[in-house]
Amino acid sequence: MRYVLYSIIIVAAIFSSSLLQAGPVQAQQEVNMEKFVSLTKPVGVTWVDGSFIASSREGNITKLVKISLDGKIEPFAPSFKGEGEVYIAVSPGKAGFPQGYLYALSGNSIYEIDPSGSKVRFFSRPLATMGLGYIAFDTVGTWGSLLYAVNFNGPLWKINSNGNATLVADLGNDLLPESIVFAPKDFGGYGGDMIVSLEMGRKVIALSQGNPLRATVLVEFRGESPERVLVVPPDSDLYVAKYDENIIVKVAANHFSGYSGSLVVITEGEAGEKGSITLLKANGTTIEVAKMVEGLPNPHFEGAEFVPLHPAKTVTELTTVQNLSTGDFSVLGIMAVALVILAGVFIWTRRHPR
Repeated sequence: MRYVLYSIIIVAAIFSSSLLQAGPVQAQQEVNMEKFVSLTKPVGVTWVDGSFIASSREGNITKLVKISLDGKIEPFAPSFKGEGEVYIAVSPGKAGFPQGYLYALSGNSIYEIDPSGSKVRFFSRPLATMGLGYIAFDTVGTWGSLLYAVNFNGPLWKINSNGNATLVADLGNDLLPESIVFAPKDFGGYGGDMIVSLEMGRKVIALSQGNPLRATVLVEFRGESPERVLVVPPDSDLYVAKYDENIIVKVAANHFSGYSGSLVVITEGEAGEKGSITLLKANGTTIEVAKMVEGLPNPHFEGAEFVPLHPAKTVTELTTVQNLSTGDFSVLGIMAVALVILAGVFIWTRRHPR
């Protein structure tokens, strides 16, 4: 495949003088990472329809599993046999993509999986010569509500519902883009921008849809590698995959109080570096940085996902009629007939007043 590379111009974000002059930021509070569940080499962690869909590497094969909030694990889409780090994006049902369908990375390819996990099909291969590093839908709407994917060596692609990939920009070689998220529209001067973490570049950048070739550095890390960036939703726990420890951990929602609509950046250090969890607020074009926790020894974080404290009920949970007994239906039938009779009497008396 031939394609033209569009090189990105990177500019520095405008920081307030207080941030520039500040020394090392201390952790705001003691953060407890509570073990949620054990899982072999967890990578992707995605919340969909009341459960997690997670990827687990076992040797040369990466499989998908479904995990309930009470920690029950079962296979998902067993015909899918992934390669390398498998991340999953869930379609919000826009721009022609079927709602609730999952799109999973595998090597240099993307596969489409129906919500039940029973149907898996090849969907797209943007670039045959390089593996994909991450995948995400534009859930804000400023980038056309399309699917976006990035190769490890920099090419960033937009993909339509037919699987056709178009090059958006080249983020640059040897920067290792690892995460994509779309900033809320009220995220200061970067509302609606695409936010990308560059693991080897040690930066988090913002790309504007109007000029995707111009990147703004929101924050830069020293001695840390930004692995994951997410938008903080209200009243939600954070779940994070710890690859080397074979577990997924939970960070309670109260640690993110006051940061709804902000960004959270999770850094790792696979080569003896330290890790951290950092919160970013936007005040116009100024980025305010707060360390939630830092100095985590040898962390190898992978996927992460926020889950609301009170997840929305599924259709099955809301529909209680299907669980009624025959006797219950008899009672409901009598009540329905009585209501029809009363309605008839009411209408007759209105039309034939005494």
